[in-house]
Amino acid sequence: VNEEAMSMNEEFQSTNEELETSKEELQSLNEELTTLNTQLQQKIEDERRVSDDLNNLLSSSGVATLFLDIDFKIMRFTPATRELFNLISKDIGRPFGDITGKLQDPDLLKDAQTVLETLSSTECEVSSDSGRWFIRRILPYRTQSGKIDGVVITFVEITDLKAQQKQTSEARKFAENVINTLREPLVVLDSNLMILLVSKSFHRVFETKKTDLIGKSVFAIQDGQWDVPELRELLEALLPQEKTIESFELTLQSGSHGRRDMVLNARKIENSPSGQELILLAVEDITEQNKVLWAVADREARLSAILDAVPEAIITIDEGGLISNFSPSAERIFGYTAEELIGENVNILMPEPDRAKHDGYLENYLKTGQKKIIGIGREMDAAHKDGSRVPIRLNVSELELDKKRHFLGILLDMTLDRQRQIELQRAQKMEAIGQLTGGLAHDFNNLLTVVIGNLELLDGRTDDMKLRELISEALEASNLGAALTSKLLSFSRSQSLTPESVALNDLVKVMLPLLKRTLGEHIQIEAKLTDDLDTTLADPGQIESALLNLAINARDAMPDGGSLAIETRKLTLDDTYAATQVDVTPGDYVCLSVSDTGVGIAPEIKSELFDPFFTTKGPGEGSGLGLSMVYGFAKQSGGHVTIEGEIGKGTSVNLYLPITNAKTGKTGQKKLGDIAAGAGEKILVVEDDPMVLRLTLTRLIELGYDVVAATTGPKAIDVIKRQQEIDLMISDVVMPGGMTGFDVAEQARTLRPDLKILLVTGHEKGASPQETGANSKYRVLRKPYALKELAQTLRDMLNRDPQ
Repeated sequence: VNEEAMSMNEEFQSTNEELETSKEELQSLNEELTTLNTQLQQKIEDERRVSDDLNNLLSSSGVATLFLDIDFKIMRFTPATRELFNLISKDIGRPFGDITGKLQDPDLLKDAQTVLETLSSTECEVSSDSGRWFIRRILPYRTQSGKIDGVVITFVEITDLKAQQKQTSEARKFAENVINTLREPLVVLDSNLMILLVSKSFHRVFETKKTDLIGKSVFAIQDGQWDVPELRELLEALLPQEKTIESFELTLQSGSHGRRDMVLNARKIENSPSGQELILLAVEDITEQNKVLWAVADREARLSAILDAVPEAIITIDEGGLISNFSPSAERIFGYTAEELIGENVNILMPEPDRAKHDGYLENYLKTGQKKIIGIGREMDAAHKDGSRVPIRLNVSELELDKKRHFLGILLDMTLDRQRQIELQRAQKMEAIGQLTGGLAHDFNNLLTVVIGNLELLDGRTDDMKLRELISEALEASNLGAALTSKLLSFSRSQSLTPESVALNDLVKVMLPLLKRTLGEHIQIEAKLTDDLDTTLADPGQIESALLNLAINARDAMPDGGSLAIETRKLTLDDTYAATQVDVTPGDYVCLSVSDTGVGIAPEIKSELFDPFFTTKGPGEGSGLGLSMVYGFAKQSGGHVTIEGEIGKGTSVNLYLPITNAKTGKTGQKKLGDIAAGAGEKILVVEDDPMVLRLTLTRLIELGYDVVAATTGPKAIDVIKRQQEIDLMISDVVMPGGMTGFDVAEQARTLRPDLKILLVTGHEKGASPQETGANSKYRVLRKPYALKELAQTLRDMLNRDPQ
């Protein structure tokens, strides 16, 4: 029993210990449960708070939100939903299909079913009966465990956004319509120079389609014809450097229109709706414009060339008399540039009293229409910039420019015409006087020939010294008369010249000692002779005579002394200068200038200085033939002469003689005793003047020649036909009967080619220096000639072979 009791006691103790252990575990478990319960309560509170926050958020967001279960019964909705569907709290649990809303959304439940089936959200725009717009979204509603427990439907109002979109769409459509209405092609590029928009005009001009352009680089379209390095550089720098492209010209292929000239303008589009940096590129076809501009430029160039070429000045003025156009010829005539006169009153070109009266004339015409010069040409004087007067012929017409009245004036500079008129009048006067004096000189030379010839014969036949003195004085007087006729023939250009190749410098050097003795010590002579001066073809005796005459004139112009400059030089008279003169041939000349420091020339007598018998000297102090002789000699030699001078500034006379390449040479004369007498050669004398004929026959007989006479040309030809033994014929040049000495010589040569012919004349009318000079076809002897001159000429001719 004890053992059992002890065993039971042990078991009891063991059980008691187990009970104590279980109590501790239970207490620990109770504590854990308490903790879990606390945590659970916290989570429930958190969930409630989150739920409240969510409900508050949904309620305060203003977004209409509707929760439907899988049977589309209403589980929850936000306050904003009440207005759309007229919901109240009691509607929770009701099928949504029983609810009548204000939205025009018949597909709502159908779309909700699709969302439940596909678990994908949907979105669309719906409107209300009042015209409000909403974005309706349907999403699957998931529980925290991920279970699909219905759908969530939200309605976000976009009425204002919709209005803005409409406005934006309309604005964009308007902009596109504007762009498409513009004639110029337009392209919109993004920052990468990709094409975003192209106007219809671009498609029309370049014959392209949208698919050819949109989304492509501007440099890649149309076979890359826009890919021009300079254009690429400009476009790429436009946005980064905030630049623009202005009037960039480019030639492009424009479809079937061919290559066209284009001008490009590009700039950044400000305030782009998309916020992108965009470029607007405008293209303008300027092909036709260029053609017009080129045509205008060509027309203006032609007009400018015409205005430059025409000698007339062309000036336009407005109603106020202000100059609006001033042609190049006007610049040349008046000395002003166009820039100086544009906008100035045209009366600046008028001397007084026209300058003061012009504005009144113009004003009177504008008021009354009474014409003074319009349509009526007249000659008048204009004012040069330097103050001098310019003779002009003025024609004025009226025209309309820019709907305003203007006046066109065409002015012809009459300076050259007046100079030529003066020259022509002088030439005509010289010709008229020359014809008169030449005829007189011819008759006088015949008389002098008889007088001198008979005096020479008489002198040779007497030993009476007193008689010979008388004869000598008579011969001297006759020779002075011959010198006078020589001057008359010189200015009438009828003198028989013997032109030779003359070195002008050598001739001046030979003349200098004579000039110094003639002018006196109170005149200083300075020679300025150009080296390597070309030779001239002229009569050296006439050059010497001209130089002496000019030197004496200079001396008389310097009574108190002064200086005389003799200058030689080579120069060219061009076409422009020759056009202003009468009987002047353009070309190269040698010039002999004689300049003094004397009293000068009064302007009013300058045009008369070359007139025969005009002199500034007192009565009996001058014949007035000096300058006229120089003038006649110059013209007869194919040259020219000018005179320049001003009061108190001296005078300069310039003698121009034509250049020749022939070598210089001079022949001398022998004394009568040194000339071989005639050896019985037969000479035919043709002379109409009985006294001259008788003298000539007597002279020839005295010289030892056999003679035969004829008084007319036809009679001389008959003699030549009948008498073949005639060795030489002497014929006067001017004869009656219809045949001149030249005519007789021509027919005689035809009959007798070996016949030697000598022509004598006191007036070679119509004969040029080439016909009567040393190199002419016939030898010519000028009346009055001395016996020894006749003798030497005959021997020279008879001793030479036939010409």
